[in-house]
Amino acid sequence: MQLELSNFQPLAANEEEAPDLAGAEQLSEPIIEESDQGLASLIRSVGLTSITDIDNLVSELQEAKNYLRSEGERIRAETARHIALTGAASASVKIIFDALRAWRTADHSAHNQSQASAF
Repeated sequence: MQLELSNFQPLAANEEEAPDLAGAEQLSEPIIEESDQGLASLIRSVGLTSITDIDNLVSELQEAKNYLRSEGERIRAETARHIALTGAASASVKIIFDALRAWRTADHSAHNQSQASAF
């Protein structure tokens, strides 16, 4: 069977016989509203998940900030303690050096005097 355009009949021969589509528009509005509500619910759900993720990330970053701040304070305190220890060690070395120099100078002086009196 071969289809030809002449085999198809128009739905309405004139405007008066055309079906009333006003009722169809009213039926489509609740479908759109339900679709809008579903879409709004989906957006809310996705938004809530994103907000929760962002809040968790902010909390983790705050914890990291607090940790780094406390570690910074600890390192500053250790650095100050090492600087004080280095200063004390340097002062001790200077005292020992001065004492050895005085002892050596006194030993050489005594040695030189004993050699001079031996001649």
